[in-house]
Amino acid sequence: MSYSGPPPPYKPPGSGHSDSNTLSIVGIVLGAVAFVFCPPAFGIAGIVCGAVAKSKNERLANTALGVSIAGLVVGLVLSFVLFRGVYT
Repeated sequence: MSYSGPPPPYKPPGSGHSDSNTLSIVGIVLGAVAFVFCPPAFGIAGIVCGAVAKSKNERLANTALGVSIAGLVVGLVLSFVLFRGVYT
């Protein structure tokens, strides 16, 4: 007979949150990159990652969505202001 260690921690059936936050973290990073570099591509990719993370009930999914949307909007506004000043 071998000892296999303590049993895994009890997870209540209605807790709903995923143990992994991988997609949420990817969405946050993509949203942060969208502030400065190629807002449409990185912002939309971050929103998609955040939405998929939300469907998987990841804990940081709302943060990923917020950062990605903010990165998209602020990045587009900054690029518009910068390029408008260059070409006028």
